[in-house]
Amino acid sequence: MKSLGLYKLTVFLLYACCYAIFYLYPNLNPLWEPQFISMLAIDRNTPLIPWTFLIYTSDYLLILTVILWTSREEFNHFARMAFLVLFFCGAFFYLMPTTYPRPDYPTVSSALVNGAMWLVAAADSPANCFPSQHVALTSICAWSMRRRGPILHTFYWLWALAIFTSTLTTKQHYFYDILGGLVIAVCVSSLEYIYNRKTFVLTAKLPVE
Repeated sequence: MKSLGLYKLTVFLLYACCYAIFYLYPNLNPLWEPQFISMLAIDRNTPLIPWTFLIYTSDYLLILTVILWTSREEFNHFARMAFLVLFFCGAFFYLMPTTYPRPDYPTVSSALVNGAMWLVAAADSPANCFPSQHVALTSICAWSMRRRGPILHTFYWLWALAIFTSTLTTKQHYFYDILGGLVIAVCVSSLEYIYNRKTFVLTAKLPVE
């Protein structure tokens, strides 16, 4: 158990370094001027709802629980998908930078909600919109819990759907960003499935000594 924890921590630290390269750097230092995306009716008509910042930032808790609760094999599947999400989304962030016309955040009575809004404003500029890495990572987290029983798996997908919605109600993303994030998640999970199938077939064909 101790070695598994150290292994997960090592992978997490490596991911953090890649996150700085593929997300934080283009977010704060885009190669050229980020472009706005045409808004759909759902973007224009969805209001900014301050308390949903708590749902939006709960993505970090969701990811943490997946890291802690998965077995070594499940964690390896998840880690490979997480790195692929980072690389694919990062390619868009570098080559096709986009931004959102983020409005000023209102002041609310809840210190917790104000703290969540401050965290988002301080740690994340309104760039790196398309595709939504928030949505893609949340999706592969929910998918990674499919072996933990239907109740827990369903709970994670409901949690993920709430986070998807919060990307609109916090004015962090366009609706197109959600669709892009889902496409990335489907592509990544498909590649992981193909890799696992090929690995299984290769292993099955190896001679037994």
